Amino acid sequence: MNILTLVFNRFEYKKLSFCCNHREYYDDILFLKSPKILKPVISDSHFPISVNDIIDNNNTKVLVSGKFDKKSKSSVISNDKDPIKIKKGKSKVNKNKHKVENYNVDKINTSDEDLFNNSPINKSSLKLRKSLLKDRKSKNKTSNTHNFTLNDLQVSNLNNLDSSYQLPKNILIDNALSVKDLSLQINVPEAEIIKYLFLTKGIPVTVNQILDIEICFDVVKHYGFNLLKSDPILLSSDTYKINNKKSSNSVERFPVITILGHVDHGKTTLLDCILKTSLVRNEQGGITQAIAGYEILSLHQSKEYKLTFLDTPGHESFQAMRVRGAKITDIVLLVIAIDDGLKPQTLESIRYIHEMSLSCIVVVTKADKSLDNLQRIQESLAQNNLLCEELGGEIVIVPVSALTGYNIDLLISKICSLAKSKKLYADPKEFASGSILDASLNQKQGPLATLIIRNGTLKLGDIVTSENLLGKVKNIVNYDGLKVKSIGPSSIAKVLCFSSLPRVGSCFYCFNNEKAAKKHIKKFVDTPSDNKSLQLLNSRIGFDNKFSRKQLNLIIKTDTQGSLEAIVNLFSTIPQSKVQINFIAASFGNITSSDLDLSVTSRSPILAFNVVILPQINNLIKRRQIDFKVFNVIYDIFDYVQNLMLDLVDTEYTNLPIGNAIVQSVFKNNKGNVAGCTVSSGRLKSSSYLKVYRNTKMIYEGFVVSLKFMKNDVEEVLSPSECGLMSDFHEWNQSDLIEVYEMVAKEKAL
Repeated sequence: MNILTLVFNRFEYKKLSFCCNHREYYDDILFLKSPKILKPVISDSHFPISVNDIIDNNNTKVLVSGKFDKKSKSSVISNDKDPIKIKKGKSKVNKNKHKVENYNVDKINTSDEDLFNNSPINKSSLKLRKSLLKDRKSKNKTSNTHNFTLNDLQVSNLNNLDSSYQLPKNILIDNALSVKDLSLQINVPEAEIIKYLFLTKGIPVTVNQILDIEICFDVVKHYGFNLLKSDPILLSSDTYKINNKKSSNSVERFPVITILGHVDHGKTTLLDCILKTSLVRNEQGGITQAIAGYEILSLHQSKEYKLTFLDTPGHESFQAMRVRGAKITDIVLLVIAIDDGLKPQTLESIRYIHEMSLSCIVVVTKADKSLDNLQRIQESLAQNNLLCEELGGEIVIVPVSALTGYNIDLLISKICSLAKSKKLYADPKEFASGSILDASLNQKQGPLATLIIRNGTLKLGDIVTSENLLGKVKNIVNYDGLKVKSIGPSSIAKVLCFSSLPRVGSCFYCFNNEKAAKKHIKKFVDTPSDNKSLQLLNSRIGFDNKFSRKQLNLIIKTDTQGSLEAIVNLFSTIPQSKVQINFIAASFGNITSSDLDLSVTSRSPILAFNVVILPQINNLIKRRQIDFKVFNVIYDIFDYVQNLMLDLVDTEYTNLPIGNAIVQSVFKNNKGNVAGCTVSSGRLKSSSYLKVYRNTKMIYEGFVVSLKFMKNDVEEVLSPSECGLMSDFHEWNQSDLIEVYEMVAKEKAL
């Protein structure tokens, strides 16, 4: 780094207003008239040095002390001093220079345009104020009226910076954060956050521990920031930017239609009717649990259309899949059951339609039952800013019956008409690009990615990238299950190309050479790992876990990445104030011997979802007596995990009063004192919970150890009988009041 020594004959102040990085920092600056470069000084320091460190003004050298220079003060070295003193002064200057180099200040640029366009000091506002206060104190001690330098002006300008510079008051927090990440986001030192949580909330944390989102909200509000509410899934950068501009090579592109709606509203049944298939019969539990693509050819106005449908799950835990389908679609079919109306996932889908500005056709299913509720559905849609044609809007509503085939042809006709009006184009001569619908691990072939091509043509041998992954297309299987050499726009294909599985929902791009592909993936080198959500779920610190909680260790195996994503999201909704879910491992693909070894070592059950168990693995599971379960419906695995957590919860009891007794006399035996009692009301029961009162003050609470009636041990004594009562309490007095309770177990809850 070059340090410039400047000399000037005179200097003057001039009022200047300027903007640096879109914020006004300085009101007054020093204008140097005709500066002259004396010599460059090369420094190996990692810290920049201010122009104030070395200034030659009228043959007078002013030394600016460093931040930690407590002994040396500013001194004036004149030409009339003897050589010995000059040599001593030089050694002091060198020491001061060395100390100054450790002080973090602005870089000095040599160009006129960039002289004052320096980045601000890299400190939090709290540290900045402290350093400025120290600077003011040291300058008050050492400054004289005749040695006014640039440093004085710098302090005053930094004061203005400190008062005028403000962090953005609106903060968006969409997931749990570590103390370190939260500190960087709100620009508050980690120590301050740790101290605040410990002193005010009683929560001890370390810098790298994950804070639950509720604690993050509390910290952010404490430091005066406004929280912005937003959907983290909608904010992700997975939206494929569709280029519908027509070029010389452009051809009409067929539409991609995504079916959205609430669970059990007939989405897959409708698709069965359109495709003339029986998809519903093959679904586990009768519900869709993965995003799936289908293609059909349809004739409309003497023209053949290829329609690509994406069927999405309606269960609340599959939100990410619904968003993924909405981001890559051209047309949305919003499915509403006529007997149910608008439900939570229906409203969620309407929100996506508005926020992504999607074209929409409303399909009212189960119209064979009755059309009485159709007007009510139209009014509900209007309240959510979807105005149908009957009410003067533009939204098409088509009542259909998938069982009878009513209005199915009309629906397909409406889809083709809307696609024609949208003027969709693609260039088949370009390299392919699109989105990754799902990813799975095939035992024989390896990582397989299900792609939907939005533009261009995917060919064997193409170099393909997805975020920080790069590969070569080795195999393409189209929707019909046939191996092909190339596939065009609006098509679905299973492709073998990557050495590891790409992230579901990410975009892919093809290139003609590896050099261009590597240049593209450089921007994704810092892409977060897939385990981030697991780490957040495993180690989050919240208001509900100030004290130690029980841990439920799990190993999860699923068939696809999308299923794993849905299960992790579903488990994160379970309250964990009493029992914390801890994922020892979570992956997709077949179960291996390594998974079994990990299960034995960590004493964790293996929960598999839609995974085929190989015979040799099944034999190992039985031989090693591993706790292992396979599920095909997401409801079942959710209920099973909840029950495992409930088994770990300690039982809580409610005390129901069942009787009272009064001590009449006290007897001694070899086991202790026995209270001779008269049961005044209700009954006394062996092993019951009791409280002893003396003069209206409770002096003991415990359990009945034994009851005797007429020298016989009994389980119960009724009023108004007399009995002998023993417990761990031995300081009985006559007239003590005994209240007896029956402990009824409460229903366990998380």
